[in-house]
Amino acid sequence: MKRPLEGVRILDLTTFLSGPYAMMIAAYLGAEVVKVERPETGDPVRANPPYFGPRGVVFEREDRRDLSFSMLKRGRGKKSITLNLQTEKGKEICKELVKKVDVVAENFAPGVMDRLGIGYPELRKIKPDIIYCSISGFGQDGPYRSLPAFDPVVQGMSGVMEVTGYPENPPVRMGLAAGDQVAALYAVIGLLAALRYREKTGQGQAVDISMMDSLFSFLFDEALDVYVGRGIPIRTGNRRLRLTPFNSYRAKDGYVVICTASDAHWASLLKAMGREDLIEDPRYKTLDQRMKNADEVDALVEGWTVGKEKKEAVEILRKQGIASGIVATIPEVLADPQLNFRGMIVKLQHPELGKVEGAVGHGIPVRLSESAGNFDRPGPYLGAHNEEIYGGWLGYSKEYLNQLQREGII
Repeated sequence: MKRPLEGVRILDLTTFLSGPYAMMIAAYLGAEVVKVERPETGDPVRANPPYFGPRGVVFEREDRRDLSFSMLKRGRGKKSITLNLQTEKGKEICKELVKKVDVVAENFAPGVMDRLGIGYPELRKIKPDIIYCSISGFGQDGPYRSLPAFDPVVQGMSGVMEVTGYPENPPVRMGLAAGDQVAALYAVIGLLAALRYREKTGQGQAVDISMMDSLFSFLFDEALDVYVGRGIPIRTGNRRLRLTPFNSYRAKDGYVVICTASDAHWASLLKAMGREDLIEDPRYKTLDQRMKNADEVDALVEGWTVGKEKKEAVEILRKQGIASGIVATIPEVLADPQLNFRGMIVKLQHPELGKVEGAVGHGIPVRLSESAGNFDRPGPYLGAHNEEIYGGWLGYSKEYLNQLQREGII
């Protein structure tokens, strides 16, 4: 069975998270992703603990076979070559590789690729139908174009941190690198759209993805400007004020999430709680009234949940059709029957040692009935595919590769 992107070649110049995450998805969908890395050091995440190697899971790298979990996860399905883009010879080789691919992906600061002489204007002269995908903190233009950024910077500047946390506490970062990962998803969408456009017109194009734009687009699905104008709090912890009760609540052994979105849901919740006496109470009967009395409503709900184990509470609530679930610990997540059934908790493979013991990876949540994706190789050693790519694509001999290695080009 063919995967949907089989036949698509991608020259992947990305590092850290946003670009590698996007290219991991492309590899899962069947693209031949060739990761270009610095000689000797490679992608900086190769030096990020923990590692897996001959001694199992370790936090200090002592063996060449010790591979970072970041690479074992984000490197799945990819090939690795080394190339020094700071040298003229390295740039020449890069241009030769570009002639053999459909897509170039990079997430350097805007202007870096142009200064190296391998930006989009130069590469499209070499290959007019090239698709050139760039991910950066703020995009390829605008007043913030040249500013450096990591995920917390764009979480802060996009407004995401302002709405995350509790109103009495400082703003907090989301518990995942959403700026990187949301941008990665948009990069894949942009890449697929550009490939489709090229299929119809024969024309390549540049795909410009901004981490700040990406987070902002998710954030402003809510009418936050209206809330601010009306004095409605926008940092409300786990509460969604306009849908009260819609929050997490203490149980004997943790927390439970309970969500209602209508007056009928509220009536069902009261039945589950054994509080049918409140169904006609004018303080809570309508959503508008519950929103005005949100503290009282949440106190009522938590007064019920706090006396129960979290799984017990959820079982009662689901019998009444209430959307609810436990706040799962990480061990509970990894044991979750739904995630396991859906293939989202997967075994990791080391390129030399086989199954990674002591840790798991995540699946890709794109399920296609006729062209299912998969990872056909584990995260690679640095430069593991030099001979295959340089020899197979460019016809370089082993002797020439040895010379390039001696010169520090690869």
